[in-house]
Amino acid sequence: MLLLILQRLGTIIPTALLASILVFSIVQLTPGGPAYAIAGPDATPEFVAHINRELGLDRPLPVQYLSWLGQMSEGSLGRSLVNRTEVTTLVANRMPVSATIALEALVLAVLVGIPLGIIASVRAGGAIDSGIRSFTSIGIAVPEFWLAMLAVNLFALQLFWLPPTGFTPLSAGLIPHFKSVVMPVVTLALGPIAIIVRFTRSAMNEALSAQYVRTAWSLGIPAHQVYLRFALKNALPSIITVIGMVASVLIGGAVLIESVFAIPGIGELLVQSVLSKDFPVVQGVTTVLMFLVILINLAVDLIVAAIDPRTR
Repeated sequence: MLLLILQRLGTIIPTALLASILVFSIVQLTPGGPAYAIAGPDATPEFVAHINRELGLDRPLPVQYLSWLGQMSEGSLGRSLVNRTEVTTLVANRMPVSATIALEALVLAVLVGIPLGIIASVRAGGAIDSGIRSFTSIGIAVPEFWLAMLAVNLFALQLFWLPPTGFTPLSAGLIPHFKSVVMPVVTLALGPIAIIVRFTRSAMNEALSAQYVRTAWSLGIPAHQVYLRFALKNALPSIITVIGMVASVLIGGAVLIESVFAIPGIGELLVQSVLSKDFPVVQGVTTVLMFLVILINLAVDLIVAAIDPRTR
Protein backbone atom coordinates (compact mmCIF):
# COMPACT_ATOMS: atom_id res chain seq x y z
CA MET A 1 0.00 0.00 0.00
CA LEU A 2 2.86 2.38 0.83
CA LEU A 3 4.42 1.73 -2.56
CA LEU A 4 1.10 2.52 -4.24
CA ILE A 5 0.83 5.80 -2.33
CA LEU A 6 4.35 6.79 -3.39
CA GLN A 7 3.58 5.89 -7.01
CA ARG A 8 0.41 7.99 -6.99
CA LEU A 9 2.21 10.91 -5.36
CA GLY A 10 4.91 10.60 -8.03
CA THR A 11 2.31 11.13 -10.75
CA ILE A 12 1.00 14.31 -9.13
CA ILE A 13 4.15 16.35 -9.75
CA PRO A 14 4.26 16.09 -13.57
CA THR A 15 0.48 16.38 -13.75
CA ALA A 16 0.50 19.52 -11.61
CA LEU A 17 3.33 21.04 -13.66
CA LEU A 18 1.47 20.31 -16.89
CA ALA A 19 -1.69 21.86 -15.46
CA SER A 20 0.18 24.99 -14.36
CA ILE A 21 1.76 25.37 -17.82
CA LEU A 22 -1.68 25.04 -19.38
CA VAL A 23 -3.19 27.70 -17.13
CA PHE A 24 -0.27 30.07 -17.70
CA SER A 25 -0.42 29.56 -21.48
CA ILE A 26 -4.16 30.27 -21.71
CA VAL A 27 -3.65 33.80 -20.36
CA GLN A 28 -0.70 34.37 -22.69
CA LEU A 29 -2.88 33.42 -25.68
CA THR A 30 -5.14 36.42 -25.05
CA PRO A 31 -5.20 38.53 -28.27
CA GLY A 32 -2.56 41.20 -27.88
CA GLY A 33 -1.53 39.80 -24.50
CA PRO A 34 -2.87 40.56 -21.02
CA ALA A 35 -1.61 44.16 -21.12
CA TYR A 36 -3.58 44.91 -24.30
CA ALA A 37 -6.70 43.34 -22.79
CA ILE A 38 -6.30 45.44 -19.65
CA ALA A 39 -5.56 48.69 -21.47
CA GLY A 40 -8.38 48.32 -24.00
CA PRO A 41 -8.49 48.49 -27.80
CA ASP A 42 -7.95 52.28 -27.89
CA ALA A 43 -4.77 52.28 -25.83
CA THR A 44 -1.56 53.61 -27.32
CA PRO A 45 1.42 51.29 -27.80
CA GLU A 46 3.32 53.34 -25.23
CA PHE A 47 0.63 52.74 -22.60
CA VAL A 48 0.53 49.00 -23.37
CA ALA A 49 4.33 48.86 -23.05
CA HIS A 50 4.07 50.68 -19.71
CA ILE A 51 1.61 48.06 -18.39
CA ASN A 52 3.89 45.28 -19.61
CA ARG A 53 6.78 46.76 -17.65
CA GLU A 54 4.66 47.29 -14.53
CA LEU A 55 3.43 43.69 -14.55
CA GLY A 56 6.72 42.18 -15.63
CA LEU A 57 5.18 40.96 -18.89
CA ASP A 58 8.09 42.26 -20.98
CA ARG A 59 10.31 39.46 -19.70
CA PRO A 60 10.73 36.16 -21.62
CA LEU A 61 7.84 33.73 -21.13
CA PRO A 62 9.95 31.05 -19.39
CA VAL A 63 11.12 33.67 -16.88
CA GLN A 64 7.54 34.82 -16.28
CA TYR A 65 6.38 31.24 -15.78
CA LEU A 66 9.17 30.38 -13.35
CA SER A 67 8.50 33.58 -11.42
CA TRP A 68 4.79 32.74 -11.19
CA LEU A 69 5.64 29.17 -10.16
CA GLY A 70 7.97 30.51 -7.48
CA GLN A 71 5.21 32.70 -6.08
CA MET A 72 2.86 29.70 -5.93
CA SER A 73 5.48 27.61 -4.10
CA GLU A 74 5.52 30.36 -1.45
CA GLY A 75 1.72 30.26 -1.16
CA SER A 76 1.05 33.40 -3.20
CA LEU A 77 -1.13 33.52 -6.32
CA GLY A 78 -0.44 37.18 -7.03
CA ARG A 79 -2.62 40.26 -6.62
CA SER A 80 -5.86 41.26 -8.26
CA LEU A 81 -5.54 43.97 -10.89
CA VAL A 82 -8.95 45.37 -9.91
CA ASN A 83 -8.70 45.84 -6.13
CA ARG A 84 -5.04 44.85 -5.47
CA THR A 85 -6.16 42.16 -3.01
CA GLU A 86 -4.17 38.96 -2.67
CA VAL A 87 -5.68 36.23 -4.85
CA THR A 88 -5.20 33.70 -2.06
CA THR A 89 -7.37 35.89 0.18
CA LEU A 90 -10.10 36.13 -2.45
CA VAL A 91 -10.04 32.36 -2.99
CA ALA A 92 -10.03 31.63 0.76
CA ASN A 93 -13.07 33.88 1.27
CA ARG A 94 -15.07 32.29 -1.55
CA MET A 95 -14.01 28.66 -1.26
CA PRO A 96 -16.19 27.70 1.76
CA VAL A 97 -19.33 28.72 -0.14
CA SER A 98 -18.43 26.70 -3.24
CA ALA A 99 -17.28 23.75 -1.12
CA THR A 100 -20.62 23.73 0.71
CA ILE A 101 -22.66 23.75 -2.50
CA ALA A 102 -20.51 21.11 -4.20
CA LEU A 103 -20.36 18.83 -1.14
CA GLU A 104 -24.12 18.97 -0.57
CA ALA A 105 -24.74 18.25 -4.26
CA LEU A 106 -22.32 15.30 -4.11
CA VAL A 107 -24.00 13.88 -0.98
CA LEU A 108 -27.41 14.21 -2.64
CA ALA A 109 -26.14 12.55 -5.81
CA VAL A 110 -24.70 9.61 -3.85
CA LEU A 111 -27.72 9.16 -1.57
CA VAL A 112 -30.11 9.16 -4.53
CA GLY A 113 -27.96 7.68 -7.30
CA ILE A 114 -26.67 4.50 -5.64
CA PRO A 115 -30.07 3.26 -4.35
CA LEU A 116 -31.72 3.98 -7.70
CA GLY A 117 -28.91 2.16 -9.50
CA ILE A 118 -29.32 -0.87 -7.23
CA ILE A 119 -33.10 -0.88 -7.73
CA ALA A 120 -32.70 -0.61 -11.50
CA SER A 121 -30.28 -3.54 -11.47
CA VAL A 122 -32.49 -5.70 -9.26
CA ARG A 123 -35.53 -4.91 -11.43
CA ALA A 124 -33.60 -5.10 -14.71
CA GLY A 125 -35.87 -5.28 -17.74
CA GLY A 126 -38.99 -4.26 -15.83
CA ALA A 127 -41.09 -1.11 -15.72
CA ILE A 128 -39.16 0.33 -12.77
CA ASP A 129 -35.87 -0.15 -14.60
CA SER A 130 -37.27 1.53 -17.71
CA GLY A 131 -38.55 4.46 -15.68
CA ILE A 132 -35.21 4.95 -13.92
CA ARG A 133 -33.32 4.78 -17.21
CA SER A 134 -35.67 7.36 -18.72
CA PHE A 135 -35.01 9.63 -15.74
CA THR A 136 -31.25 9.27 -16.18
CA SER A 137 -31.52 10.11 -19.88
CA ILE A 138 -33.33 13.34 -19.01
CA GLY A 139 -30.81 14.13 -16.26
CA ILE A 140 -27.89 13.78 -18.64
CA ALA A 141 -29.55 15.62 -21.54
CA VAL A 142 -30.93 18.68 -19.72
CA PRO A 143 -28.33 21.49 -19.34
CA GLU A 144 -27.82 22.54 -15.74
CA PHE A 145 -28.01 26.29 -16.40
CA TRP A 146 -31.32 25.89 -18.28
CA LEU A 147 -32.80 23.83 -15.46
CA ALA A 148 -31.55 26.43 -12.98
CA MET A 149 -33.31 29.24 -14.83
CA LEU A 150 -36.54 27.21 -14.94
CA ALA A 151 -36.28 26.58 -11.20
CA VAL A 152 -35.78 30.28 -10.47
CA ASN A 153 -38.73 31.22 -12.66
CA LEU A 154 -41.08 28.65 -11.11
CA PHE A 155 -40.17 28.40 -7.43
CA ALA A 156 -38.89 31.95 -6.85
CA LEU A 157 -40.62 34.32 -9.28
CA GLN A 158 -44.02 32.61 -9.59
CA LEU A 159 -44.61 30.51 -6.45
CA PHE A 160 -42.42 32.66 -4.13
CA TRP A 161 -41.35 29.55 -2.19
CA LEU A 162 -37.61 30.10 -2.35
CA PRO A 163 -35.23 33.07 -2.69
CA PRO A 164 -34.06 33.51 -6.30
CA THR A 165 -30.46 34.37 -5.48
CA GLY A 166 -27.96 34.52 -2.65
CA PHE A 167 -26.45 32.13 -0.14
CA THR A 168 -27.11 31.76 3.58
CA PRO A 169 -24.43 29.87 5.54
CA LEU A 170 -25.36 26.97 7.77
CA SER A 171 -24.32 29.00 10.81
CA ALA A 172 -27.31 31.29 10.21
CA GLY A 173 -29.76 28.44 10.72
CA LEU A 174 -30.74 25.18 9.06
CA ILE A 175 -34.01 26.39 7.49
CA PRO A 176 -32.62 29.63 5.96
CA HIS A 177 -29.62 27.69 4.67
CA PHE A 178 -31.84 24.99 3.17
CA LYS A 179 -34.02 27.56 1.41
CA SER A 180 -31.00 29.28 -0.12
CA VAL A 181 -29.27 26.13 -1.41
CA VAL A 182 -32.08 23.75 -2.35
CA MET A 183 -32.39 25.02 -5.94
CA PRO A 184 -28.66 25.26 -6.76
CA VAL A 185 -27.87 21.94 -5.06
CA VAL A 186 -30.68 20.02 -6.78
CA THR A 187 -29.95 21.46 -10.22
CA LEU A 188 -26.22 20.83 -9.77
CA ALA A 189 -26.82 17.26 -8.57
CA LEU A 190 -29.27 16.15 -11.29
CA GLY A 191 -26.61 15.24 -13.87
CA PRO A 192 -24.34 13.48 -11.35
CA ILE A 193 -27.33 11.49 -10.04
CA ALA A 194 -28.00 10.21 -13.55
CA ILE A 195 -24.33 9.28 -14.04
CA ILE A 196 -24.09 7.45 -10.71
CA VAL A 197 -27.35 5.57 -11.38
CA ARG A 198 -26.12 4.31 -14.74
CA PHE A 199 -22.70 3.22 -13.52
CA THR A 200 -24.14 1.62 -10.38
CA ARG A 201 -26.65 -0.31 -12.45
CA SER A 202 -23.94 -1.46 -14.86
CA ALA A 203 -21.53 -2.48 -12.07
CA MET A 204 -24.29 -4.33 -10.19
CA ASN A 205 -25.38 -6.20 -13.32
CA GLU A 206 -21.81 -7.31 -13.91
CA ALA A 207 -21.43 -8.45 -10.30
CA LEU A 208 -24.77 -10.28 -10.28
CA SER A 209 -23.76 -12.30 -13.34
CA ALA A 210 -20.59 -13.61 -11.63
CA GLN A 211 -20.16 -17.23 -10.54
CA TYR A 212 -19.89 -16.45 -6.81
CA VAL A 213 -23.32 -14.76 -6.89
CA ARG A 214 -24.89 -17.80 -8.55
CA THR A 215 -23.25 -19.93 -5.86
CA ALA A 216 -24.70 -17.66 -3.17
CA TRP A 217 -28.19 -18.06 -4.68
CA SER A 218 -27.77 -21.86 -4.77
CA LEU A 219 -26.83 -21.88 -1.08
CA GLY A 220 -30.11 -20.18 -0.20
CA ILE A 221 -28.57 -16.97 1.10
CA PRO A 222 -31.25 -14.25 1.58
CA ALA A 223 -31.71 -11.88 -1.35
CA HIS A 224 -30.75 -8.72 0.53
CA GLN A 225 -27.42 -10.29 1.52
CA VAL A 226 -26.73 -11.37 -2.06
CA TYR A 227 -27.40 -7.88 -3.37
CA LEU A 228 -25.62 -5.90 -0.66
CA ARG A 229 -22.99 -8.22 0.80
CA PHE A 230 -21.82 -9.86 -2.42
CA ALA A 231 -22.85 -7.83 -5.49
CA LEU A 232 -22.65 -4.27 -4.11
CA LYS A 233 -19.42 -4.97 -2.24
CA ASN A 234 -17.68 -6.08 -5.43
CA ALA A 235 -19.25 -3.29 -7.49
CA LEU A 236 -18.17 -0.64 -4.96
CA PRO A 237 -14.69 0.11 -6.45
CA SER A 238 -16.24 1.02 -9.80
CA ILE A 239 -18.91 3.12 -8.09
CA ILE A 240 -16.34 5.01 -6.00
CA THR A 241 -14.32 5.75 -9.14
CA VAL A 242 -17.42 7.25 -10.74
CA ILE A 243 -18.15 9.27 -7.61
CA GLY A 244 -14.66 10.75 -7.90
CA MET A 245 -15.34 11.70 -11.52
CA VAL A 246 -18.65 13.26 -10.47
CA ALA A 247 -16.91 15.29 -7.76
CA SER A 248 -14.56 16.72 -10.39
CA VAL A 249 -17.54 17.52 -12.64
CA LEU A 250 -19.28 19.34 -9.79
CA ILE A 251 -16.33 21.71 -9.47
CA GLY A 252 -16.79 22.86 -13.06
CA GLY A 253 -20.59 22.86 -12.87
CA ALA A 254 -20.53 25.16 -9.86
CA VAL A 255 -19.19 27.98 -12.07
CA LEU A 256 -22.42 28.20 -14.09
CA ILE A 257 -24.74 27.46 -11.18
CA GLU A 258 -23.20 30.16 -8.99
CA SER A 259 -23.58 32.68 -11.80
CA VAL A 260 -27.28 31.88 -12.28
CA PHE A 261 -28.11 32.05 -8.57
CA ALA A 262 -25.66 34.89 -7.76
CA ILE A 263 -23.93 32.76 -5.12
CA PRO A 264 -20.73 34.45 -3.86
CA GLY A 265 -18.52 31.42 -4.46
CA ILE A 266 -15.33 30.77 -6.35
CA GLY A 267 -17.27 30.17 -9.57
CA GLU A 268 -18.81 33.62 -9.51
CA LEU A 269 -15.37 35.07 -8.71
CA LEU A 270 -13.95 33.36 -11.80
CA VAL A 271 -16.72 34.69 -14.05
CA GLN A 272 -16.35 38.24 -12.69
CA SER A 273 -12.58 38.10 -13.16
CA VAL A 274 -12.93 36.95 -16.76
CA LEU A 275 -15.38 39.76 -17.52
CA SER A 276 -13.14 42.37 -15.86
CA LYS A 277 -9.99 40.84 -17.42
CA ASP A 278 -8.43 40.37 -13.99
CA PHE A 279 -5.89 37.81 -15.23
CA PRO A 280 -4.04 37.09 -11.96
CA VAL A 281 -7.35 36.09 -10.37
CA VAL A 282 -8.28 33.98 -13.40
CA GLN A 283 -4.91 32.21 -13.24
CA GLY A 284 -5.12 31.71 -9.49
CA VAL A 285 -8.69 30.39 -9.39
CA THR A 286 -8.15 28.08 -12.37
CA THR A 287 -4.97 26.72 -10.79
CA VAL A 288 -6.76 26.03 -7.50
CA LEU A 289 -9.60 24.23 -9.31
CA MET A 290 -7.16 22.10 -11.30
CA PHE A 291 -5.25 21.11 -8.17
CA LEU A 292 -8.52 20.18 -6.48
CA VAL A 293 -9.36 17.84 -9.36
CA ILE A 294 -5.90 16.26 -9.13
CA LEU A 295 -6.25 15.73 -5.37
CA ILE A 296 -9.73 14.23 -5.79
CA ASN A 297 -8.41 11.73 -8.32
CA LEU A 298 -5.55 10.84 -5.96
CA ALA A 299 -7.97 10.32 -3.06
CA VAL A 300 -10.21 8.09 -5.20
CA ASP A 301 -7.24 5.94 -6.27
CA LEU A 302 -6.16 5.45 -2.67
CA ILE A 303 -9.69 4.67 -1.44
CA VAL A 304 -10.23 2.10 -4.19
CA ALA A 305 -6.86 0.52 -3.41
CA ALA A 306 -7.76 0.35 0.27
CA ILE A 307 -11.05 -1.49 -0.26
CA ASP A 308 -10.07 -3.60 -3.29
CA PRO A 309 -6.99 -5.82 -2.85
CA ARG A 310 -6.97 -6.54 -6.61
CA THR A 311 -5.77 -3.01 -7.36
CA ARG A 312 -2.82 -3.45 -4.97
